[in-house]
Amino acid sequence: MSLLAVLGLTAVESYALQRTVLQDSELTLSGIALRLLAVNLFLKLFYHAVIWPRLLSPLRHLPQVKGSFMSAQIMFDQPRGKSPLKWMKTIPNDGLLHWRDTVGNDCLLATNHAALLDIMSTNTYDFQKPGRVAEFLARVIGYGLILSEGATHKKHRKALNPAFNIKNIRALYGLMWEKTGLFLEGLEGDMKKNPWAEAGTSAEKGVGKVEMSEWASRLTLDIIGPAAMGRDFRSMQSSEHAVADAFMSILEPTKEKIAFLGINFIFPQWFTRALPWKLNKVITNTTGVLRSLCLDIVREKRATLISTKATAKELETDILGTMMVGGDFTDDELVDQMLTFLAAGHETTASALTWACYLLTKYPEVQTRLREEIRARIPTGDSPITYADLESLPLLNGVCQEVLRLYPTVPMTVREAVRDTSICGKFVPKGTRIFICPYAINRSPTFWGDNGDQFLPERWIDIKADADGVDREVVNHNGGASTNFAQITFLHGQRSCIGKDFARAELRCAVAGVVGRFRFEMQDPKQEIHIAGAVTTKPVEGMHLKMERVEGW
Repeated sequence: MSLLAVLGLTAVESYALQRTVLQDSELTLSGIALRLLAVNLFLKLFYHAVIWPRLLSPLRHLPQVKGSFMSAQIMFDQPRGKSPLKWMKTIPNDGLLHWRDTVGNDCLLATNHAALLDIMSTNTYDFQKPGRVAEFLARVIGYGLILSEGATHKKHRKALNPAFNIKNIRALYGLMWEKTGLFLEGLEGDMKKNPWAEAGTSAEKGVGKVEMSEWASRLTLDIIGPAAMGRDFRSMQSSEHAVADAFMSILEPTKEKIAFLGINFIFPQWFTRALPWKLNKVITNTTGVLRSLCLDIVREKRATLISTKATAKELETDILGTMMVGGDFTDDELVDQMLTFLAAGHETTASALTWACYLLTKYPEVQTRLREEIRARIPTGDSPITYADLESLPLLNGVCQEVLRLYPTVPMTVREAVRDTSICGKFVPKGTRIFICPYAINRSPTFWGDNGDQFLPERWIDIKADADGVDREVVNHNGGASTNFAQITFLHGQRSCIGKDFARAELRCAVAGVVGRFRFEMQDPKQEIHIAGAVTTKPVEGMHLKMERVEGW
């Protein structure tokens, strides 16, 4: 007789009892599994939050940046780089500051010559742009020189270097000056359309209103087009500005775009592209237009090469032709490079010109002295110039250098250690994020003393006696700093901006033209200008100037 029968249970009751016992057993096993999972998660979090950073991390002894959400704070700084500059000034360190971001990544901020040297030169290829940062930027500028890494970067850099040597850049001064002339005509036309009139008064003759940042973007676009790809966009003469507007739709300095950038840097592209965010559509449509334009230009140039059998010398009149002659790039790679040059080659200098105008409204005495220097060397705005005319002007050089120092177009960049390496003799494990902050380095008291925040073009001017013993002002190229790593607007080393000499030449021409012909000030002298931008720095409010033509040039 069975035990169940002895207990007097029926078959149905017996089945129900067995099922209950089995369910209780399953619940117990499930509960155990859930508890084990919870314990494992807790231990993992405890390890990453407490044991690793406090007891094991090789970075734990470095000076710490205190606070929460430090990486997010950097992203939303206005201006970006303000917080790192404060940390450099207030936290004693030997080249590195350390914090951990909200997801547990170790982060370092480079603060001195030795650290910057290791990151940019000694161990350059140990550090790459983080994958999600690169993936997002590639949506806009393709995998050109800025985003290529390792052996690919070395190959492409070597192939492009000839196009950017100083001899070729100096040969472009004529083009840059010609476009600057058209730029000045465009500004005058805009002034006539928008004459200046104070409340209750008649318009002043020859005085008008101009929004400089938009005009600066058109000028630099019309220079990079012919120089990079043999295509004149004529955006200064046209009422339609498709390419300039395309970049503006992406780079306009709004909080929404900064937030969008942050989301793309945190989450993978498959996730962020799926978000019902209007900016996703804007970027997709805009980059599609730009990529199609660049592909058309590449195909046209390729067809011309085949049909006309143009010589290498004829093709090398622009950067695209130089790349085609070398044969190192496929058509898709050429498109990526063109996107990179279009974005980096016009937006950066446009930003610098805008900030130059801003600083010269704040320092009208410098503006006046600069106008006198320019006019003494260049008889009229229509006079032809050579590179020597502009590169030898001490105050022009000093103004341009201070603009680039105080307002670096890209104020912050980030790298990630792709292997175990070292910085300043300190072991840096794979996966560590490295922040390089041109805005902070370029103003740091370590390099520039207590007046690093001040606009002082005289830093870049030396006094030397000539053959007759007369003291004269001459250009210097270090600003009085003891190392070239004191200014990292264009970075340094193998990954420095390949177009830095192009950008400087372009800025010299534009500033000389504007200051030589116009006197200008802010439309509203009391207006507070805010520095922002998703990638590059721009004035949030635009740069609204009151401009007056100064006769005689």
